[in-house]
Amino acid sequence: MFLHRKFSLGFSRAVNHLLRSRAGIRHATDAAADPDTATTMEKLDAALNNMSHGLCMFGPDNRLLLWNDRYVKMYKLAPDRLRVGCTLDEMLEARKAAGTAYRDLGQYGSKLREVITTRSPDGLVAELDDSRIVNVSYRPTQNGCWVSIHEDITERAQNEARIAHLAFHDQLTGLPNRTAFNERIANTLQLAAGNASFAVLCVDVDQFKEINDVYGHSTGDRFLVEVGYRLTSACNESFLARLGADEFIIVSPDGPQPATAQELCAHLATVLDQPVCIDGYEIESSLTIGASIYPRDGADADTLAASAETALYRAKADQRGSTRFFEPAMGRQIREKRALQHDIRAALTKNELELHFQPQALPNGRIFGFEALLRWRHPLRGLVPPGVFIPLAEEIGAIGPIDEWVLREACREAASWRRPLTIAVNLSPVDFRRGDVAAMILATLVETGLDPQRLEVEITEGVLFEDFERALAILRRIKGLGVRIAMDDFGTGYSSLSYLQDFPFDKIKIDQTFISRIGDSFQAGAIIHAILRLGRTLALPVIAEGVETEEQREFLAREGCQIQGYLIGRPEPIAHYRHLVAGLAGARENIVGVG
Repeated sequence: MFLHRKFSLGFSRAVNHLLRSRAGIRHATDAAADPDTATTMEKLDAALNNMSHGLCMFGPDNRLLLWNDRYVKMYKLAPDRLRVGCTLDEMLEARKAAGTAYRDLGQYGSKLREVITTRSPDGLVAELDDSRIVNVSYRPTQNGCWVSIHEDITERAQNEARIAHLAFHDQLTGLPNRTAFNERIANTLQLAAGNASFAVLCVDVDQFKEINDVYGHSTGDRFLVEVGYRLTSACNESFLARLGADEFIIVSPDGPQPATAQELCAHLATVLDQPVCIDGYEIESSLTIGASIYPRDGADADTLAASAETALYRAKADQRGSTRFFEPAMGRQIREKRALQHDIRAALTKNELELHFQPQALPNGRIFGFEALLRWRHPLRGLVPPGVFIPLAEEIGAIGPIDEWVLREACREAASWRRPLTIAVNLSPVDFRRGDVAAMILATLVETGLDPQRLEVEITEGVLFEDFERALAILRRIKGLGVRIAMDDFGTGYSSLSYLQDFPFDKIKIDQTFISRIGDSFQAGAIIHAILRLGRTLALPVIAEGVETEEQREFLAREGCQIQGYLIGRPEPIAHYRHLVAGLAGARENIVGVG
């Protein structure tokens, strides 16, 4: 902090000129005997005492010659403690008595004496006993005197400290941020230099999005603050940073690995065993952890962090609230995932996407419509399962243009059919977040000429879960177009029944996980009976997907349930069902032989 020079050369010269003028006038004549000189002296004194900085001038013998009022006030000195001829030690003693001496008096006293001895321009920034910060500049004059100029920079220093703190700390939790983490792990790597081992842990707070949705973002922020506090307590000597949202990262201390990291992970896993209590709510959650070990899983910061993040993804996929350490096989899987993400971005423009159609039938077996199902025919991998590429497309934000293409192609195809069969299209919750879905549907209907009553939009409760009021408004606009809306995967979510109460759906679709257990599980049969009774009570058609056996078909037909599944027909290019959509004479429209 030494050698801090705030003052410009012009300011220093002006002060020196002012002091020389005052000293010269006092030396040349008795001011009391010359009115003009007295007036000049008064003006010079007024100039000195109105300075915003404290000032002292010492003679060649290092004794005090003059000072201004600002210096006295800055150091809270009694006026009688200063006099012409005071030594430097006497002045420091006066400040010590006033509680305004340098906090490290020995260090700054030595620095001051060095400056006096060498008569060289210099300066320092020091903390006082009363916690203020001052900047002191020392300047020699041509006649062997020297001047000290004092500025209270406490507020500026505090602002600079706050700015520096914000640059390296998370504003919400006060924990170190990503910048601080990068600096810390770089230092740790330098110290380790291949001779020591440490771990990097990626920590994710489970269900944090749901906590925000249920309790609000303000409560979510307070929840994160408490999580940060608990993690800090659990980490002991480990370095903890918040990377953003519900993501934290830890650099474990040196020690035998992976044993040291495993012990730390076991300790961290208990952090949220007790609920977080906020405004009377007991909020429960858990932590999922991924870990990597230096140098086994990476020799640089980026690789270590990526390996820990890969392990975290695997832990989240396997079981929330679990811990996984990086394994080489995970690296291959993440590379595979990234390659697919890269390829799916270009799949639309390369015409690699195609639609397959699966028939839907009434209880009596008559085909009344089709569901359009997306397929990706990769040039090297062949048909990639939708369960693989659709979540990837949603994750990278590519699902919007893909869903728009599916809607347009499905409507265009259905508009060309001779028979007015219905067409069902799935829309992702992402579509409802990103734009005006109703306007997209309207534009598609106008472009393709499809009757709105032939279009059925299938949504999951995820559409309603994120922003309920906004989603309801969009669904009402879609329904206002004459388009029908079905709730997909009914019975698998949290709030399906409450959503039926809040919005007049046109159909509910029973998830195939229930259908597959018909005949094997009494509970599954009871749930299906309950859903079908609910549909009859609400005058809502119910369709079951995943029907594959005659036993399942008979069970559902007795209940008056519509049917979709391999027993009726597999998803195929529309050419496979051309006889059905064209209404050709003799076309078989019942279940037997349709598939």
